[in-house]
Amino acid sequence: MKLDIENIKKGNKSTVDLDFSLNLNTIDYDGDIIKVKTPVDISGKLYIIDSRLYLNLKIKTDLEATCSRCLELFSYPFKSNINVELVHEDLLHQQEEEVDEDIIYYQESTIDLDDLVKEHILMNIPMKFICDTSCKGLCYNCGVKIKDGSCDCDNGSFQSDDDEYVDPRLAKLKNFSQQD
Repeated sequence: MKLDIENIKKGNKSTVDLDFSLNLNTIDYDGDIIKVKTPVDISGKLYIIDSRLYLNLKIKTDLEATCSRCLELFSYPFKSNINVELVHEDLLHQQEEEVDEDIIYYQESTIDLDDLVKEHILMNIPMKFICDTSCKGLCYNCGVKIKDGSCDCDNGSFQSDDDEYVDPRLAKLKNFSQQD
């Protein structure tokens, strides 16, 4: 969706209601492809206060992500807000203060909200997706998903979070550090 800023400023409205959907299939997140399961619902308002523009948007969608612990696909509900001021790029050169993160500079008389929303989603998705806070992940011995605090390894090297697992290849180093 594109907003024509000049027409909005010329109008006599102090707010403009925004309600639209953005259809994204996938998001490329640093090489990982994240599927967008539902259309991105965007709602909010554009406020005009003393010839200044303020944009408040609520973003909501469902992403299909891979858990960083157990490597299973799950649905991740994404919700976020965008609260920024829109400033023409010409004013950037007139101001000598630092660039503020809550200000978005635009060049022409239109702003593409689709690009703004895509960038916001990329900047606000977690670095690692976790399907459940109690997810124990994969057994580092056999690679099976750990359920109920244990796995079915033949050697039983993983019992619980409290037990300290020592890789047999590194066992000699543990003895070496205890001699000091």
